[in-house]
Amino acid sequence: MDNRHPHESNDDTITRQCEATSKRSGRRCRKHAMRGRNVCLVHGGKTPRGAASPHFKTGRYSRSLPGHLLATYEDARRDPRLLSLRDELALADAMLAETLSQLDDDSSEAKERRVFRQVRRLIDQRRRLVETEVKHIVLAREMMTAEEAMTLRGAVIEIVTRYLPDLKARAAIAEEINALINTNGPETPLGAHSYV
Repeated sequence: MDNRHPHESNDDTITRQCEATSKRSGRRCRKHAMRGRNVCLVHGGKTPRGAASPHFKTGRYSRSLPGHLLATYEDARRDPRLLSLRDELALADAMLAETLSQLDDDSSEAKERRVFRQVRRLIDQRRRLVETEVKHIVLAREMMTAEEAMTLRGAVIEIVTRYLPDLKARAAIAEEINALINTNGPETPLGAHSYV
């Protein structure tokens, strides 16, 4: 590698030049492009790209979806009930009922075995859905939103203000309450600071 141009390719026969245009002269930049880039250091050769870029958006699915699915996908992303599995549980129940309706008095043993294998599989899927939904519900009940935390903070500071005449003590208490709320992020478990 040429030490005079540490950011250029090891292949001396290929000299890549920056593809940017100079704002002053209006001509193409003549500096060497950074390794793996089409521009030099001055024109953004070291600017983070991909996941390192602060403007990076995965678009993991949206860029691959056909147009008729894209709107449905975006609606689902904005749905506040996205983590709820109630619809899936209802669908599992409907599928169970439909599968069981395939049985009648004249069903062969082979058909009954096949149907009951399907029923066991659907029951197991439903059980897992129920367990996950219960975990979501319990977690949601145990968590305090940022808005609830701020309401609680305001109420506690108001009570302290009402009963504590010392301004310095009130300010210190308010500061500690703010620190407690801010260190726990946007959601704080209920009861985590029941002494506040």
